[in-house]
Amino acid sequence: MRLQGYDYSAEGVYFITILTKNRICHFGEVVNKKMNLSDAGKIVKNEWKKTEEIRKEAVLGNWIVMPDHFHALIAFRSKEEQDRNLPSVKAHGHALLQGRKSIAYKNTFGPQSRNLSALVRSFKATCTSKIRSQINPNFAWHKSFHDRIVRNQKELINIENYIISNPVRYAQQFSNT
Repeated sequence: MRLQGYDYSAEGVYFITILTKNRICHFGEVVNKKMNLSDAGKIVKNEWKKTEEIRKEAVLGNWIVMPDHFHALIAFRSKEEQDRNLPSVKAHGHALLQGRKSIAYKNTFGPQSRNLSALVRSFKATCTSKIRSQINPNFAWHKSFHDRIVRNQKELINIENYIISNPVRYAQQFSNT
């Protein structure tokens, strides 16, 4: 569920989680606390890496493909940065929030093709098409996605650590020991 009244095309940082339908492990497996991608997982990885090339408003932060889901931090550049067509500032570690404005709950409703939902919808559609045609004709994502608006540096650091440690937690959750 999106936050009511919030403009998801606004400059800011977002944490997203996208699940596979029925949490089926299409994307690989965690072995020795590291994620080993399947061919479907490699498609997800490659398509996500293309996001900054395709969308001038997007800056990628930490992200990870897991067996049955995908986590990512993504920032939207300001409208003036987009309009001036400035080169993308790569997000390394905590740099994702540097120079970004505080989150303001003001909805100005910019172009709907440049908001978070449109970006995720396009990403999911491209991955689905490729995975179905190349690997598994029955592949499907869970409907919609989860998001969180990152409000400050401390929260960003916590989410970055969560993403980085996801394979370890996943392995612990499903280990028999």
